[in-house]
Amino acid sequence: MKEKHAVLSVVIVLIAVPCLVFWYQDVYRPSGYAEKVFVITGVGSKGVWTLERVSGLNYWWKPFAPATIHVQLNDRVVFQFHSADVYHQFYVPGLDIGPVTVEPGHVEEIRFKAGKAGVFQYYCTSMCGACHFYMQGWIVITPPGEIPATPPPVSCPLCPPDYESRPGGDAIAQGEYLYRSMGCITCHGIDGRGGVENYNYISKTVPAHNRFAKKIFLTDEEDAETFLELIRKGMDLIRPGSPPDIARYPVVRSRLNAAVQLIENGKNAARRDMAGPEPPLQMPAWKHKLDSGDFYTILGYFVSLYPWEEEG
Repeated sequence: MKEKHAVLSVVIVLIAVPCLVFWYQDVYRPSGYAEKVFVITGVGSKGVWTLERVSGLNYWWKPFAPATIHVQLNDRVVFQFHSADVYHQFYVPGLDIGPVTVEPGHVEEIRFKAGKAGVFQYYCTSMCGACHFYMQGWIVITPPGEIPATPPPVSCPLCPPDYESRPGGDAIAQGEYLYRSMGCITCHGIDGRGGVENYNYISKTVPAHNRFAKKIFLTDEEDAETFLELIRKGMDLIRPGSPPDIARYPVVRSRLNAAVQLIENGKNAARRDMAGPEPPLQMPAWKHKLDSGDFYTILGYFVSLYPWEEEG
């Protein structure tokens, strides 16, 4: 009988202690705040900030829902940040929050007052993996008595962050694959159409790339097809053995070289208001992730997007 009591006591302790820890962290501590408390976890492998509980049991398989955070105007709010995997930064330029450093194994807590109504986009501003550019979402601040706004989804349904293997064969198809899989599409838009707002950026929206053929001074569709065929053959278009049959090729080569350098080394987005916050969407340097052949395939994909039939 004593042995049974001892075993039962051990089982009760093993069950009770985790339950008490969970109750303290998720019930008791938040209840001690007068503010609204949100526990936000960054999951780099899935490209998401989420309000769902992330653990070692569900990290590998669960598709976590992106957090859309709803509060009322003048609410006092507490954000408790966790990282499920790697280093992140949480940034809401429209509310002057962050970037907040979020490290694995640490809890970072901030408080703020929801002092202005509207829909404000948040971002991760530390390159945390292949799905980094999908780590975006919304904070919706609504005056009392009004119906909360419904913000659009950040990640378009045509470009989820999970991809099949890189296609073989056509170089332009590979360029489109890289454009999607590296997350370029989240900033530059479907089919390179742009229009994605970048808070406090000098041009307001991220540049489009579906007019790239004209930006590098390809004069007509025939020259564009020659350009694409050379990319498919793997030719070094900046240092060709002999000048290709493309009009004004020295100008085209100069503009192409500038585009390659931009992809390779990245570029900081200039502020519209120098006293305002840093634009959240920056052009990263891809020289450690991609090679020159990859740069050509991506730029070839941009050239292929030009609507020559409209110009005709």
